[in-house]
Amino acid sequence: MAIKLLKQVNFGQSEGGLSTVGFTMIDGDGVVTSPRSTTGVHEVGSSTGIYAAQVTFATQFSGSILWDTGVTPTAYAAEQYNPTAENVEFIKDIEGGRWVIDSASNQMVFYKSDNVTEVATFGLSGSSGLPTVDQVFRRNRE
Repeated sequence: MAIKLLKQVNFGQSEGGLSTVGFTMIDGDGVVTSPRSTTGVHEVGSSTGIYAAQVTFATQFSGSILWDTGVTPTAYAAEQYNPTAENVEFIKDIEGGRWVIDSASNQMVFYKSDNVTEVATFGLSGSSGLPTVDQVFRRNRE
């Protein structure tokens, strides 16, 4: 299961206002797993030099996000990503909030401890494979 997280980098105010900031995903062995991308990169505020993007991490990814300004001279910043913290947080969220079986959609919805924020939704089905909330045989992440 891939996970999408908001990640950010602070290049400092002197690098504010750029539209060229991008990032590259590099695994723990130094192999580029996702080439440089500027898609979704935006500045947080106006001329702050702080940039952010929603980054999707593959299930088994562990490595670095290499940010760059995309201008000459190029400034770089690296951030390590180890999914352990996110996995623990996800487990805490699943276990900490309410669980609701929605008979209208044949789904089970898990909430954070605030009992409002959805963490995960699972489709429920019987042994025949048809959606149901009665005699549930299988749940599938949606």
